[in-house]
Amino acid sequence: MLKINIISIGKNKDQWVDEAISHYSKLLQKYTVLTFDFIPGKKLSKNLSELELSALEADLIKPRLKSRYQIALSDSGKPYNSIQFSKCLSTLPNNCFGSCDFIIGGIYGLDKSFLKSCHEIISLSPMTMSHQIIRPVLLEQLYRGFSILSGSKYHK
Repeated sequence: MLKINIISIGKNKDQWVDEAISHYSKLLQKYTVLTFDFIPGKKLSKNLSELELSALEADLIKPRLKSRYQIALSDSGKPYNSIQFSKCLSTLPNNCFGSCDFIIGGIYGLDKSFLKSCHEIISLSPMTMSHQIIRPVLLEQLYRGFSILSGSKYHK
């Protein structure tokens, strides 16, 4: 079974985010093994520029990568519709040797050099979204993609 590690900067600040993550995590159990690594945001980050903070967060993420295949989320990444994303998911077990990391950056996104080191950069929307909102959106899209692959009626 495919293992998906979701690595994200910042803690969940609202209960509804935790509830949505819990809901989709339960639904995804029949398709994948999920792990989460929420990296606390840096204290005193207001004293850093966007570039400095993004670079610092990349340094926090790197030691927490659990697989040899990284997929970064960025509003500048490759956009997919649901069918295309499901096809992408179908290739993951072979491409990533059974395990992959989905990485969600902090308030300024992911460092450009870190993005270049990832195997894929995808966009869940061309709109900029809070890194907290992206977490349940990613899980819902993962569930939708796996549902499409399994022939479930969820996608309809």
